[in-house]
Order: sequence, then C-alpha cells, then structure tokens
Amino acid sequence: MRTRQVRPDKLDFEYELYISKEHDETKKRDYILFEFRTKKEFENFAYQINVIPKIDLEKNEIEFNLEGLSAPRLDISRAGNAVYKFSFYDFKNKEYDLKLLKYAKGKIIYKLKINPKSIKITKEPKSSFLKIITEEN
Repeated sequence: MRTRQVRPDKLDFEYELYISKEHDETKKRDYILFEFRTKKEFENFAYQINVIPKIDLEKNEIEFNLEGLSAPRLDISRAGNAVYKFSFYDFKNKEYDLKLLKYAKGKIIYKLKINPKSIKITKEPKSSFLKIITEEN
C-alpha cells in the first residue's frame, strides 16, 4: 500500500507588496516605501528578492521587475520571509502607473494614487502574482 504524498497548501499570492509613506530623519524628506515580501517563510535563510526598479517621472511610471531570490551573503542563518525594500523620494502627489513584472514577463499594471495623507490603489488587474497592501487596507 502506498502512502499518500502530502503537498503544501497552494498560496493565493507568491508575494506581498507593502506600500507606505515614511519620513527619513537624516534627509529630512518624506518618501514612499515599497517593501516586497514572499508569502513563504524560509526556515534556514532569510533570502533576498532580486528586484530591478525603474522610475520614469515624465511618464508617471513606477516599474519593478521581480527576478527571483538569492541567498543571503552572511554566514549567519536565520528564518524569515525573503524581502526587498525600495525608497522612492522624488514622488509627487498624483497618480502613477505601477508596473510589476515577474522575470521580465507577465506584466501586471496597477494605478497608484498618492495623496498628501494616503496612498490608494485606484485600478487593479483581474489576476496577479502578488497582493498589495497600503495604509488604506
């Protein structure tokens, strides 16, 4: 008699993207923090998400190309989610196209509205490989 293979739960999303308005005390400036995290928590290493950011202020576009994971460069192992953080200082209070690519394909586009007091997603695609969490939700 064969034993049944146990499979891990299928995740709705591979990544979460936390978007928040922060203040840098050293530079005395506000910025928008984009923090990518994997939904999966790793037991042996805290991996890093490889992301290539591209900002086009003239077109009001913010683009992130998620290129996978890389192992940490430290010898100390610790558990946790894979993470990538990007600070966007030159933002204006207006709407941006937020383009997210996975391995330079599978592009999804959100509309991101930055107001003086809040950050909102005004348009979402029908399906996505990540979940966006802002100060609003």
